Amino acid sequence: MTHDERRVALVTGGGNGIGLAAVERFLAEGARVMALDRDRDALDALEADHSADELVVATCDVTRSQDIADAVNECLDRWDRLDVTYANAGVTAVEPIAEITDSAWARVLDTNLGGVFFTIRESARAMKPGSSIVVTASTNAFWVESGLAHYNASKGGTVALVRTAALELAQYGIRVNAVAPGLIRTRLTNFITEDESNSGQYLSQIPLQRFGTPTDVVDAVAFLTSPGASWITGATLVIDGGQTLGAPLPQSTAAGLVGRSTPGRGAAHDAENAAPPTDFWAADKERSQ
Repeated sequence: MTHDERRVALVTGGGNGIGLAAVERFLAEGARVMALDRDRDALDALEADHSADELVVATCDVTRSQDIADAVNECLDRWDRLDVTYANAGVTAVEPIAEITDSAWARVLDTNLGGVFFTIRESARAMKPGSSIVVTASTNAFWVESGLAHYNASKGGTVALVRTAALELAQYGIRVNAVAPGLIRTRLTNFITEDESNSGQYLSQIPLQRFGTPTDVVDAVAFLTSPGASWITGATLVIDGGQTLGAPLPQSTAAGLVGRSTPGRGAAHDAENAAPPTDFWAADKERSQ
């Protein structure tokens, strides 16, 4: 990849957790990266490990559209392009719905939904055909949890926004997709993942029996921004270890099914022992004549 062919990526929430992992992944793939975050200390630590030619950092409040516009313009001024945007910044809080204040509601919605809107809008204005935007949604968009009304609503809105943006921006050759992580070990979820009194209950709901990692999410982001996903837009890729697939049968019920089937014996065995098929079509013909 020559100097001029290197992709340019912008990442919001790029100082910690999933966003930081995404910044490192894009850099490892040879891209130049603009990393945005409110955490100046995290940005300084990230900046110290990379050259100014490959990484630029800036403090940013995604609820301020001008902050996003300035970051996009910085990409254009420095590298004359913007190929990938990963809108990852988000916040949450656990509060019963009757106790959520106006300011708490606004903080979550303005960050998680408003910030994504500003990031998509400003990025799209600068992008050329072949560019890609990925947004961090959540399984809470469709599998809600109590105490998170503002967060759930913000992520549900995010999925709808992604689909709308994908529909409108396709004519310009810009793809827009989302990733919907389940429980990922980050600062946002450590009150669950690192608390032994809570983590066991949550793990019991995850068929793959572990919490996710930022790398699990970034692998999906890397795919969605790659040429291999060039015909995918408006999609939401769920990354949750199977948590939202459904509920397993209670053990007592499952035990009652033992012996009613023979797993592993193969289709031939099942066919040999199956009841003769009923000719429903013939029955239909008789009734219709």
